[in-house]
Amino acid sequence: MLLSGALVTAFVIIHFFSVYLRMPKSILRKFISFTAGVGVSYVFVHLWPQVAHAQSLAEESIPWLESHFLHYAFYIMALVGLAVFYSMDRLIARAYENEDKTDPNLVESKLFWSHMSFFALYNAMIGYLLFDREDSGSTLLIFFIAFSLHFITNDWGLRHHHEVVYDKYGRYILSLSILAGYALGVFSDFPEYAIGSVEAFVTGAMTLNVIKHELPSEREGNLEGFLIGLVSSGLLFIFI
Repeated sequence: MLLSGALVTAFVIIHFFSVYLRMPKSILRKFISFTAGVGVSYVFVHLWPQVAHAQSLAEESIPWLESHFLHYAFYIMALVGLAVFYSMDRLIARAYENEDKTDPNLVESKLFWSHMSFFALYNAMIGYLLFDREDSGSTLLIFFIAFSLHFITNDWGLRHHHEVVYDKYGRYILSLSILAGYALGVFSDFPEYAIGSVEAFVTGAMTLNVIKHELPSEREGNLEGFLIGLVSSGLLFIFI
């Protein structure tokens, strides 16, 4: 618990201080491409195999899943995570296109609170999963590396949309949501298949987020940075 407690504290620090992380544009392009490579590697090398493992464990404890359409239950949950994340993304994009929208840089903005509510739930799930990995130091390290970079790029995106109001309120909300999810893990004891469902949802959401938002466009991306992140993290996630 000491290790996971230290890492959840580190996640909170990342949300607080990512605002001060400044890079020249040329280095920033390489860094974002690098984090995209790490994210893609983590999704395909680690998260999706975890979904498959959770599905097999669930079928062992709930035999009727084997011959039922819920043989794909955890994959369906991952699909739900992807669909929910995409739906929220499109609704927010439409709101931005609407000229009558409330200013997203105001704390009264419905757009701001919709964004924060969704990412608070997402962060709470990640905080919960962090505690669940306490029994495996190597898995915890992989988890921390991948989601640290994920949080940095998420923070930059939210700060781009909401500017000052994110720094004043949003980063506190997301920090507290991670702590709330972690506390839920400490003081609860859900069955393995329930934890697997949460992880599957996060897997679907992160898959879309990494590919749609973190992977830079052809013009803005840096191939070398992406490949370095992809290969180095892929080898790390396989052999650690």
